[in-house]
Amino acid sequence: MEEKTAIKNYYDQLASEYDDDRFNNSYGQYLHFQERQILVQRLGNISKKSILDMGCGTGRFLDFAENGVDFSEGMLGEAQIKFPNHKLTVSDISKMPFENESFEAIYSLHVFMHLDLGTIEKTIQEAHRILKPDGVLIFDFPSQDRRQLINYQKDGWHGNTALNVDSIKKLIGDLFEVEGYEGVLFFPIHRVPVVFRSFFRTLDSWLCKSFLKKWASYHFVFLRKK
Repeated sequence: MEEKTAIKNYYDQLASEYDDDRFNNSYGQYLHFQERQILVQRLGNISKKSILDMGCGTGRFLDFAENGVDFSEGMLGEAQIKFPNHKLTVSDISKMPFENESFEAIYSLHVFMHLDLGTIEKTIQEAHRILKPDGVLIFDFPSQDRRQLINYQKDGWHGNTALNVDSIKKLIGDLFEVEGYEGVLFFPIHRVPVVFRSFFRTLDSWLCKSFLKKWASYHFVFLRKK
């Protein structure tokens, strides 16, 4: 509970500056480009009315869905300004105020990486509850394999939870099947001079779909409700 409060307070305080701080720069735009490509490919044929952005923050991807939920009132307030006609709800994502089988698809970006495994498991169970039969759940997380490769060390809750496909399979049990996964951010682009970053995008995206994808910085996993 203390950790959840710390996360909520952090994002409430950061809300008004979040977009500029995180994504109004070449690194953030590089990441956003790859993430957006994935959502276009995976959600393009599903009605926005039947999609939920779970942990929508300031609404960076709310043009894919008409429904959003976040437990930070500050972040959700920023999202509501951008999307005044969307249905946005303040809620803990591990226990959401939606009816069973409400959505065809749910996506959640830059959220699971902040949660402990117990909360992730509860959130997956909750997503299963509100998804329609054969519904899709998409979320991202830091690559455990990449972090082990570079001996990455992290303290605190912020981005601390890294996973891989095997650990995802344990968390989902018999609720979902893994349809696939792909990477995001193969190159350590923060070390590349800004002027050259745009030239890496196409190759980066290709590598993140190739046999080398397990070594990307982040993974998107695509789950289908059983």
